[in-house]
Amino acid sequence: MSLTETIFEIGSKLGIPCVLIGGLALPAYNVGRTTLDIDIAISVRTQGELNNFIDVLSKKGIKTLQNPKINHDLFTIFGKNNEAEIWLKPCDAFNWDQKMIKNTFIIEKNMKVLSIEDFILTKLARSDRSSTDINDIIQVLIANTNNINWDYLYYRLNWADVKEDFENLLNQLSLNGSSKFQDDVNKIIKEYQKSKENQNNNDN
Repeated sequence: MSLTETIFEIGSKLGIPCVLIGGLALPAYNVGRTTLDIDIAISVRTQGELNNFIDVLSKKGIKTLQNPKINHDLFTIFGKNNEAEIWLKPCDAFNWDQKMIKNTFIIEKNMKVLSIEDFILTKLARSDRSSTDINDIIQVLIANTNNINWDYLYYRLNWADVKEDFENLLNQLSLNGSSKFQDDVNKIIKEYQKSKENQNNNDN
């Protein structure tokens, strides 16, 4: 059993929500990018839950050199042939909520990922957002235009206070989009504007 499979199996047995995040999760959103990094976010409510998770990992031969605390962002674990970063938040800019956990979905066995909308949010809101993150967002948007819940995405953008960042990204796409993806970009902008108008109408 791989390190990733072991983590998800333990999380499932302990009732601790776990999701793949980062580049390793991209295939779940119909986007391919080669990465060797394993990033997994877990939702634990207490230090006791976290300690129990670490203890069960240790019994499986998976160790950490750190002393993880419930208020930390992440810690690193080491298996026999691999290592992984375990995040206590889905993104360093915000914490879990029940909607986010409810909207996760299974990709295989016990393995889960965030909803498309929440994955986009983790990329957009991170404090050290890079050009790779922006490219991932664009690829996920293009690959999932018809699958995105645009009202939920709009809600999440407001919730994390990154709506302006997202709108700036759409503006750049509209100005710089290549002819190959222009139709996709136009549809993304149209769907987003529709969700924005819906929300504005509901507020009035």
